[in-house]
Amino acid sequence: MGQGGGGVHIRVTVDRADGVYRAGEEVRFGLESRGDISNQGSLTYRLSWNGETKIERSEVPGLPREITYRPGEPGFLKLSIHDSAKGEPLSQAAAAVSPEKIAPSMPVPEDFDDFWRDQLAKDLPDRMRAGIVKHSRHREGTIFRTSISMPRVGDVYGWILKPLGEGPFPCVVRYHGAGVYPVPPENGLDLASRGFMVLSINSHSITNERPLAYYEELERGALADYRTRGREDRQKVYFRGMFLRAAGAVAFMRDYPDCDPEHLMIEGHSQGGGQALAGAALGGDIDGLVVSCPTHCDHTGPVIGRVAGWPKIVNVRDGVPDPREVEAARYIDGVNFASMIDCPTLFSVGFLDDTCPPTGVYAAYNSLAGPKEINNEVTAGHLHTERFKQATYRWQEGRIGVA
Repeated sequence: MGQGGGGVHIRVTVDRADGVYRAGEEVRFGLESRGDISNQGSLTYRLSWNGETKIERSEVPGLPREITYRPGEPGFLKLSIHDSAKGEPLSQAAAAVSPEKIAPSMPVPEDFDDFWRDQLAKDLPDRMRAGIVKHSRHREGTIFRTSISMPRVGDVYGWILKPLGEGPFPCVVRYHGAGVYPVPPENGLDLASRGFMVLSINSHSITNERPLAYYEELERGALADYRTRGREDRQKVYFRGMFLRAAGAVAFMRDYPDCDPEHLMIEGHSQGGGQALAGAALGGDIDGLVVSCPTHCDHTGPVIGRVAGWPKIVNVRDGVPDPREVEAARYIDGVNFASMIDCPTLFSVGFLDDTCPPTGVYAAYNSLAGPKEINNEVTAGHLHTERFKQATYRWQEGRIGVA
């Protein structure tokens, strides 16, 4: 439900609860309003395709009761109602059109596997070494401060959360979202309470126990440009190191005492989801992957006129994507990592997600080579929903035979 000024409520819906249609079927958007919209000012409705193409845009004195469109190909259709003066949507709804047929915007580079094989050979130590110090004890288990040595790309800093009892334990490597901040040591106790050992790592090669001002200064200074740093060169792009650390964390945990390598899983939301795709592709055999609203999906979308996933690393000038940046971005694209993943996978996608648009998320999901299932959050934006959190627990426990 959207709300404008003066108590006006505007709501956009689609005529199917699951929001899923086949290509060629008519999508019907319903529009409802409560209150006096004549005082609302000028309203605009926007009908867009795959986050970019504006199919219709119209100023309306009132609201039509229904807007329909019949897409002829796979993708995502979104209708939003805006206050023309303010720009922010008052309400919006989206429809998935044959989403299981959404293809990547570009094919996997022919040397993608070779490139990453070379990176791992060069930058992943033959033997993973770490400093591990007991931090605290909780009723769910014991937390250890951890630093894993990866000299060429920056050490991995995080926490190992070991549940009570005797191992070996099923294990989860957990990655985290965008920004520059400390990962709390308690992040992972939710899984430790369920009998999983957890390695929870910082996305950057930074410790997790400095004052908050330290991370704020990094985000203003040394790491201010990390989202686009080196984007013209696949060897220099910042995320190359981040993704190698993601792989290193998996390799380290596989050999860690009390970890059951037969039940080693990884998970992440947002930028953590982008890391999880890379970690699953590069880190060796794992038993399961959980990804929610992943970043880094379909960087090359603008090549075919659709929106790219976060961090939208490719510059687009006058409708033309930068060719050097397009080429470099292909090597850090979650869609291409997905093509290397054959373990069981659980995905979640927000139909209204503008940060990690659903078209790119589905392009990655459809590229997975193994057993998979996806949770469609029809009315959610960029959100790791409570429903998906609970589904994740059930799915992970199912992987280890817990009913």
